[in-house]
Amino acid sequence: MQGFFWFFLGGLVYLVYHSLNSLFYKAKFINETKIHSIKLIAYAYEQLVFSMTAKYISLEQSDISKEKIKLFKNADEAAFEQWKKEAAEGLRKALPIYYHEALEIENWDDVMNILDNHYKKALRSQPLQEESKHVKVKTNSAP
Repeated sequence: MQGFFWFFLGGLVYLVYHSLNSLFYKAKFINETKIHSIKLIAYAYEQLVFSMTAKYISLEQSDISKEKIKLFKNADEAAFEQWKKEAAEGLRKALPIYYHEALEIENWDDVMNILDNHYKKALRSQPLQEESKHVKVKTNSAP
């Protein structure tokens, strides 16, 4: 009878261990997915800014008046702000409702803060290289 007790206790311990381990890997997966999604959005943001900058350079080199260029910039800025809002909302809507709390994204500033913290953490985890080991200094002192 005592053998059955220990067998079932071992099974119960295994179930608890498996549940906790599974929860850990799910949280890790959600976090990595969040970071990769935000990196993808940041890449699209970078490309959009680059194309808008190229557009403004070509507009300034053309014979279009300064007032029309300013109107284009204002319209583009409004559209750009709408894109940032929709990007943050779209990332949130892409996940099931029960994962929304894990995402921690409400607006564009939250997206940029998460990306900023990720890169700061990645930089802190890299080992520092001492430049003094790689630089040799010659001295002109006589022996």
